[in-house]
Amino acid sequence: MIGNPKWFSVRKYTGWGFVPNCWQGLIYTIVFVIPLIIIDSVSLNKDFKNIFTAIWVGIFLIDFIHIMSHLKKDERERLHEAIADRNALWFMIFALLIWAFIKQTFDPILICTIVGAMVVKSATHFYLRDK
Repeated sequence: MIGNPKWFSVRKYTGWGFVPNCWQGLIYTIVFVIPLIIIDSVSLNKDFKNIFTAIWVGIFLIDFIHIMSHLKKDERERLHEAIADRNALWFMIFALLIWAFIKQTFDPILICTIVGAMVVKSATHFYLRDK
């Protein structure tokens, strides 16, 4: 792929993703951001802007997933990441439930989100039970 996992480290305190840890990672990030800023500021056909942005972001997402899957983490970092993700998931589910009670309307997206989170959690526990 384009980016090298050695150029980045895992973002620990401000969400998901990675941060550059050398000048190559910083250049990589700038190379992906600058064209989006330029294409947004130039007066071009709206369809061209949308297509270019979708393709550019798609390329970045594929490379992002590749980099994230190849970042080196030790067992302690994996455990801490799992606990942090679990806690973030519980917060999101709690916030969605509070929102559902405030709205007091049937919102299929909200219901699907909560049920989907429970299904993913159950499937993960089922898969990892015998490992």
